[in-house]
Amino acid sequence: MEFDYDRLRKSWKWEVPEYYNIGKDCTDKLALLPSHREKVALYWESDEGECRTYTFADLSVLTNKIANALLSLGFDKGERIVIRLPNLPEFPLVFLGAAKIGAVPVPTSSMLTEEEVGFVLSDSGAKGVVTTPELYGAVEPNRGASGQLEHVLIVGGPVPRGCVDLKELIMKTPDSLNVPETKAVDPAYMCYTSGTTGYPRGVVHAHRSLIGRDPSAKFWQALRPDDTVMHAGKLNWTYALGTGCLDPWRRGCATVIWGGEHDALKFLEMIKKYGVNVFMAVPGVYRQMLRAAGTAPFDLSGLRHALSAGEHLSEELFLSWKERFGVELYDGLGMSEFSYYISNMAGMPIKPGSPGKPQPGHQSTLIDEDCVEVPPGEVGVLATPAGDPGIMLGYWSQPEQTAESFREGWFISGDYFYRDEEGYYWLMGRHDDMINTFGYRVSPFEVERVISEHPAVGECAVAGITVDKDKTVTAVFVVLGAGQGDKEEARKSIIEYSKSRLADYKCPREVYFVESVPKTPNGKIMRAVLREEYSNAEPNL
Repeated sequence: MEFDYDRLRKSWKWEVPEYYNIGKDCTDKLALLPSHREKVALYWESDEGECRTYTFADLSVLTNKIANALLSLGFDKGERIVIRLPNLPEFPLVFLGAAKIGAVPVPTSSMLTEEEVGFVLSDSGAKGVVTTPELYGAVEPNRGASGQLEHVLIVGGPVPRGCVDLKELIMKTPDSLNVPETKAVDPAYMCYTSGTTGYPRGVVHAHRSLIGRDPSAKFWQALRPDDTVMHAGKLNWTYALGTGCLDPWRRGCATVIWGGEHDALKFLEMIKKYGVNVFMAVPGVYRQMLRAAGTAPFDLSGLRHALSAGEHLSEELFLSWKERFGVELYDGLGMSEFSYYISNMAGMPIKPGSPGKPQPGHQSTLIDEDCVEVPPGEVGVLATPAGDPGIMLGYWSQPEQTAESFREGWFISGDYFYRDEEGYYWLMGRHDDMINTFGYRVSPFEVERVISEHPAVGECAVAGITVDKDKTVTAVFVVLGAGQGDKEEARKSIIEYSKSRLADYKCPREVYFVESVPKTPNGKIMRAVLREEYSNAEPNL
């Protein structure tokens, strides 16, 4: 059937039941079906060559046992549990097991520093954390500082003193689970995103959010029941966890998780090995895969569909990938607060450089400062009716910031676009100058807060600058303090200082020394000036 965008958008009807649970929908529903009970739901492979497979029946039983394990430790509905794990099967299993009992999993990056882990534990008021012995080091110093943290569950061994062996615990728990139903509007999970205050903020999503992702799964991911799906990213990112696990499992698809270090050649090999039909990554990964493939023959004949998000997808990369592998890259745009809701869609012509159109079901549009829709060709901020089930419930313990995002019946994204005559959206920028680098979203405010405390820094500003096609890096612009003359020593010290206090992906890759930081008359940093002047420039020393 021909893709009729206008008809689909007008005919979409949301069906959100009063009671709904993400964990049960992704596991129990499929385990009850004879056609899916013994179907493989998850293929996992490590860089040491270990391989594991899990059926939908396995997912149901294991998440039930994890849920019962948490109940045995006293977890109640609404209590938070931080997930600090690499790409292990336990990551989505703990996430869904916690969700089943109405607890609130908090996925976090394994790259967070001790200071950052401490903030998340304290801010979320987490009752527990799940981690590995290798990653426990950043948790241990924060155990006493977080008043509500009671339990540290360990995946693997050896288990540190005072911690709980998760495997041993779940071996003692029953396979069946009996808990009260959650409502669709109950909190399901919380993820931390870059904030404008210099600290990350918790984004709280309801169970209904998975239903709110249905347009993405149907039109952007174009999932089919027999698909095998793979995402190249880390599971703490909702792009990877959502499109790589939750959306496919809701539809009975198999997923592939790579548990090793980032390896572009390995991604190509796994696509062939597991017969991946739908692959997802950020533009930078696709460029690395093209380089890794070189001229060697790669049989990716099973790959039908590929998604790109997290950074700008250039026309050059789009065409190069299509020419090499015969598959188009479907660009999409989303945010922690609202997943992916603008995209190119299967059956719709792609305009390289545009992230596409609002998906059917998401009545997004562009509005001006008075919340009035703007006509094609004029720049407006992307806004969506506040009742959309995919939108967050709000920011954790930040009612004022939540109120700023919801205005006059709209959820305001902060992304500025213009819409062409055919309805395609073209990104112009963000009002808060967030940096999208290598698929990560970095807050310049957070980096500035840390760098400004370095003793050699008199003043600083942070912005994302373009250093190559499809490559944006975080740069810091430093006004040295009085008596600080050795720029090379200062540069090295600033980089090391940032690495000690920030996750690696947040650390500046370039340091520029400036006489002054450009500001508006009311004192706001003019990051656009820095981006324009220093993109593709050499660092100065």
